[in-house]
Amino acid sequence: MDAEVLVVGAGPTGLMLATQLARRGVSVVIVEAHAGPARETRALGVQARTLEIEAHLGIVSRAIELGTPAFGARMWAGGRRRARVRLDDVGRDLTPYPYVLILGQDDTERLLGDRLREQGVEVRWNCELVGLTQEPDRVVARLKESSGVTRDVSVSWVAGCDGAHSKVRQLSRISFEGAPYEHVFYLADVRMRGSMEPGEINIYFWPSGFHLFFPMRGENHWRLVGILPKALVGRVNLTLEDVVPSIQKEAGNTLSFQHTEWFSTYRIHHRRAARFRDGRCFLLGDAAHVHSPVGAQGMNTGLQDAYNLAWKLALVVSGDAGPALLDSYDEERIPVAKRLLATTDRVFSMTVSDSRLTGEFRTRLLPSLLAVALKIPSLRHFIFRTISQTGIRYRRSRLSENLAPPKPGAPRAGDRFPWMRLRLADDRPAEDLFEVLDDTRFTLLLFGQISPAASPMGSAERLRILEVPEHPENVRARRAARIPSTAFYLLRPDGHVGLAGGRLPPGALAAYATGRLGLRLASG
Repeated sequence: MDAEVLVVGAGPTGLMLATQLARRGVSVVIVEAHAGPARETRALGVQARTLEIEAHLGIVSRAIELGTPAFGARMWAGGRRRARVRLDDVGRDLTPYPYVLILGQDDTERLLGDRLREQGVEVRWNCELVGLTQEPDRVVARLKESSGVTRDVSVSWVAGCDGAHSKVRQLSRISFEGAPYEHVFYLADVRMRGSMEPGEINIYFWPSGFHLFFPMRGENHWRLVGILPKALVGRVNLTLEDVVPSIQKEAGNTLSFQHTEWFSTYRIHHRRAARFRDGRCFLLGDAAHVHSPVGAQGMNTGLQDAYNLAWKLALVVSGDAGPALLDSYDEERIPVAKRLLATTDRVFSMTVSDSRLTGEFRTRLLPSLLAVALKIPSLRHFIFRTISQTGIRYRRSRLSENLAPPKPGAPRAGDRFPWMRLRLADDRPAEDLFEVLDDTRFTLLLFGQISPAASPMGSAERLRILEVPEHPENVRARRAARIPSTAFYLLRPDGHVGLAGGRLPPGALAAYATGRLGLRLASG
């Protein structure tokens, strides 16, 4: 084998997957058809769940330094402030990052690329996938350099992270179901002044669309996203100056544009691959699903695809688990993509409808209705968990098992285990649980019970056991999460609960490991 895994595409998803595999000791080759990293990017909202993942990579502090946290969104219509959606007040109990980090995709790629190089892996630029042949025990991939030279590489697995026009998907003959939206978007990086609320996302509704203003790092620096007026669609050599009159008409003449760093237009699609796996080939990110930019979900969803697949693929490559574990990848991620496409499509269609009635609703009623609705705590929590992607769960997965009926509101198998601060020893202060967790192995959390005498999953290196003492601080944290006084949770490397119950029965973890995960326990 030339490598265990070939990653095709060096965007955020491909870089995340390659980094996660390399840090788990998997040999990786990553190729990209372009000559180098992208300089102009569309994705710029980094959600809380992504930041939690980046914390394990050791790059979250740098990401926050480079970006601008947006703690809420301000909605405008008719040139007036109509409503505000706050994220920090509800999210501060749910995640260490109760905001959307406004950070360009180029910065995200640079941080991930630097981390990948630290693992000893370099991206092979100007290298295009042109052929795939699957064999029972390997995949032979034909790669073409910019010089025209081709060579075949032999790998165990291929990951298609190569975008909406994915060669991996095409060569695997997987259909990409959906269609393009009729609207053309514009994207601009500008220096400007105006009535925008600093440090927040500003949304300007108008009768036939919207403009989004994202605060960027630096003084008076904003990223603009909006729908191109129909009169400008198809115009050659279009610039932001052509769009400014439309923006000022809807957002106010007080806007002053000082400098445009770059401007581009693009069409978007809503599509999903019929399946995310074909034998030894996988699809992730835009190769598997594309949708409207509503809610800044696209890049983040691709990064979670990579995080979901990486730990499973690493176990299979190492021989610690059988290939059946990989069946859970598209089983878990396809429902996420389906829900995301359905949600963003409904919201987007309502937001851009040319109907006069819909336009009146969008500009006159929607902001006020949202302002009232968001005073309901349960709705605010739902919206935050949805946008932040901390609410994604795999309850119906083959890897999720509850040994006892969960207490209402308590974590259950398939859920992301909640963020907590716990005292894990009497002589230590309360610690951020997410900082304590090691995402390269499983973690067994024990409440009200002691550890088993021997490692229950075959290898101490595979499983870390944390006993949570019944300290008053822990009791408060446990009750806030509705965790019973006697409970256990087996956390997967990606932080989701695999197995949950009350008192841990002898042999339960070993049975789960062999039966659900397909782990081989004889090694430890």
